[in-house]
Amino acid sequence: MQTNIIEISQDNRELSIRRGFLCIKGHGELVGEVPLDSICAVMTTGRAVIYTQNLMAGLCEYGIPLIIIGNNYHPIGIMTPLIGQGRQMAVQQSQINTSRPLAKQLWKRIVQEKIRNQSRVLDMLGKPNHIKHMPAMVQSGDTSNIEGVAARLYFQSLFGPNFLRIHTQPGINSFLNYGYAILRGAVARLVIASGLNPSYGIQHHNQLNPMCLVDDLMEPYRPIVDTIVHNLFDGIDNPTKAITPDDKRELAAILDMDIKTRTGGSPLINIMQRDIWNFVNSMADKKNNLDFENVIQN
Repeated sequence: MQTNIIEISQDNRELSIRRGFLCIKGHGELVGEVPLDSICAVMTTGRAVIYTQNLMAGLCEYGIPLIIIGNNYHPIGIMTPLIGQGRQMAVQQSQINTSRPLAKQLWKRIVQEKIRNQSRVLDMLGKPNHIKHMPAMVQSGDTSNIEGVAARLYFQSLFGPNFLRIHTQPGINSFLNYGYAILRGAVARLVIASGLNPSYGIQHHNQLNPMCLVDDLMEPYRPIVDTIVHNLFDGIDNPTKAITPDDKRELAAILDMDIKTRTGGSPLINIMQRDIWNFVNSMADKKNNLDFENVIQN
């Protein structure tokens, strides 16, 4: 699975496709070429970026999401192909016909694994852990919002009692935004490649969000980004420091990160691909087949 995240951060760039390569020009001069079959997603943070029609068509043909990043590295738009894979109609029919009880059970499992991974991160970093018991408290559909309660305690333990997760804030929040955007792009590609419709979430239902299902399925992996961001700020007195190219490269490498599970190690992108196929099979079999295999191990 492709893991290269291409970020266009410079202003006044023109993107096009030629002979299977993403071509990047600046002021009329070619400044870079990247093989399309090596790209997982393209992110644009620069201003005055020009997109050609053949770029849009080529990215769609290769199943590569184009993510538009707004202020403070928060994603504000994403372009994805309409066609995923050969069984798309059957997969989406199962998705549409998923019963509400099953959707609530799937969401329960996702929230439980997210909290377990948050708990593992706190233990791994030697932080106070007040959420270890919370996965057992999650009910079907998480009707008591244990996810939200755990998140507040988790972030305050991880980044300090005064930290608030607000995507418009600088420093740690901007780093988290950037890391989550990388996860979002990768999960979006996997979701579409599996034939799922990314708009039909099991928990997120914002009519203005075309990636509701992506936002559902990426939840268990967020703590991996949190760990990297914590380590990037560890020992630094400036909590509002700006993200650097080196920081971006470290966050972008997350998809290649070797993750330990109970069955051995595997790159994160492969783990996510397996989990999404388990989700597809859950809807086809009409039962909860999600088994995250402990994404983070101490």
